[in-house]
Amino acid sequence: MPAVRLSDVAQDAGVSLATASRVLNGSTRVPGKAVAEKVKASAEKLGYVANAQAQALARSRSGLIGLVVHDIADPYFSTIAREVQQQVFASQSQVLLTQTDRQIDTETRALRSLLAQQVDALVLVGSHRYGTESDAAIGNLLRGFERNGGKVVGLGQSLGVGRTIVTDNAAASHELATALVVEGHRRFAVVEGIAGIPSAGDRTGGFVAALTEAGIEPELSTAADLTRDGGHKLAERIHDHLLSSPGPADGPLCVFAPADVMALGALGELRRRGVDVPGQVAVAGFGGVPGATDANPTLTTIALPLAEMARQAVEWALEGKPGLEEPEEDDRPREVHVRGDVLLGESTELTRAS
Repeated sequence: MPAVRLSDVAQDAGVSLATASRVLNGSTRVPGKAVAEKVKASAEKLGYVANAQAQALARSRSGLIGLVVHDIADPYFSTIAREVQQQVFASQSQVLLTQTDRQIDTETRALRSLLAQQVDALVLVGSHRYGTESDAAIGNLLRGFERNGGKVVGLGQSLGVGRTIVTDNAAASHELATALVVEGHRRFAVVEGIAGIPSAGDRTGGFVAALTEAGIEPELSTAADLTRDGGHKLAERIHDHLLSSPGPADGPLCVFAPADVMALGALGELRRRGVDVPGQVAVAGFGGVPGATDANPTLTTIALPLAEMARQAVEWALEGKPGLEEPEEDDRPREVHVRGDVLLGESTELTRAS
């Protein structure tokens, strides 16, 4: 059976080919409501599927949103990606998803590929480096894309182009450390030296600053990747530290991992090694991923409003889409700041540790 053509729909509806095209291919010049409904009814009856390329030409948009994340296996990124997908799909657009594995050269290639697909907007999730030749290339790509009418949305830190949802990492982790000190914690371990990830450095920096204000110096500072495997390595180092330096008998060692995926990996590995959490080691993370409340014990963390952040990113990405009102330029915020809330879980409870 031959494919149903647009001309078949036009003939069935009793309208011209141009009218059928305007109704079904996304043109802003549409006929009256009765005619439009008649064309749509004929298309549905005949099983006609609109040509995406024709739609893009008719409205000067492809209906595609490029979404770039560092690691889709990380629940922080997968939670945001899922919410973005749902919001974009509800607007009758589609998401093209790619991950970078935190490799800036991979990100550059991914962006070039998305631009070749003629996406309407780019949403970049995660912290980005500055000062390298490859990063300068990314900046040039984004600025060129925006000059050509594309929309750029960053989620994590400012990209120097487009609009950004910025997480106040240092302030939030400072608040978390202060809450843990108030709870009675006096022994701390922190993760430092995560190359190329400014957000992680900001989180650890804010945490250590709060400890310094309380007159506390971290008992241990170590490096690990901002991944689940990095959490396993972190747990291994914490375990070795406990064996070599049991420490004073004034409570458990409280470990701050600057990402929930790392904290959850460390929590699981500590328990596999027979370490009592929170009896011997307390664990705190950052992000507020859904798995934090499902962990045993539940994870102490900074709970970021991930769903709201994703919805704001999509709202910005879809501005100018037919049927959506686009605000005046002066009314557009370039940045929105979010901090998140301290969520004290069972993983740092001193009552459970005693």
